[in-house]
Amino acid sequence: MPRPRSLSVLVMLLAFSSGPSGVAQTPASAPSGYRHAYYLFLSDAPVMCEACYVPLLVTVDPLEEIAKKPEGAACVLITTYERDSIWQINGMVQVKRADIQTAPRSIRVRSRNYRYQEITAAEVLRLLENPMGTIPISRPLLHSDLPPGPPLEALKAAFRDVK
Repeated sequence: MPRPRSLSVLVMLLAFSSGPSGVAQTPASAPSGYRHAYYLFLSDAPVMCEACYVPLLVTVDPLEEIAKKPEGAACVLITTYERDSIWQINGMVQVKRADIQTAPRSIRVRSRNYRYQEITAAEVLRLLENPMGTIPISRPLLHSDLPPGPPLEALKAAFRDVK
């Protein structure tokens, strides 16, 4: 049975009030000591405008250290639009030791190959504090298949503490 129009509008408004792209900001059991963030630049052939959506990988330890750990690490994955705004807070993704190649600075995340570049805490904060960015774009409701990550406020607090 179809929903009444007013209920559909209410559901949409509630979804969009939960954060960028309607992704609810729920606490996760992941550590809160995030200190490193990397833009991931697609190495594979892009599908449609995939290159416009630049992933941001937020980690507790540097990727070079994660590459040495047998268990890898759980990292926060955020999709940005042109590094200007947050398109979607995807959630927690497991990065395995075998996914990282430190010499060419490459990483495999969610079956895609990327080159990674670490960014400053100031750049991460600019994005986290202004998630809508400056480029006007439509933001459809997107659901992630990843477990939720830490709330946006926890990430901001972690990067404010980075010296």
